[in-house]
Amino acid sequence: MKTDSWLVVANSSIARIYRIENRHTLLEVTVLEHPESRLNNLDIVSDKPGRDFERMGIARHGVGHCVTPKKHEFEVFASEIAEFLKHGRLNGRYDRLYLTAGPNLLGLLRGALDEGTIKIIHGETDKDFTQLKPSEILAHLPFFG
Repeated sequence: MKTDSWLVVANSSIARIYRIENRHTLLEVTVLEHPESRLNNLDIVSDKPGRDFERMGIARHGVGHCVTPKKHEFEVFASEIAEFLKHGRLNGRYDRLYLTAGPNLLGLLRGALDEGTIKIIHGETDKDFTQLKPSEILAHLPFFG
């Protein structure tokens, strides 16, 4: 039985998903983009955090966001990637997965993946190789060395 492997090469705003043909060849399956992740926090939200009074007394304080808008966009993108990977796995398009993503995204992506997809991860690294050509990527990955 032939094993089809996918490699995700991502950062917080772009994910290139490749099918690994052999130790030297990658074929692009798709490119997922999330340009909102490139925006500044102030460009994502137009409102300033609100103000609130203390329960006791007259002191006021700012009401901030628990998660910054930029981090929220990273989480949204991680979920989009995870959903694409789940769909591909469930449709039998691949049965081995390798991940390489910038540190900001890799942890979020791990948290967004479903259990079935997590089980077929065969290697990962926390580096952003999105600027490399497909012919250069495999040489930089420790699990293909």
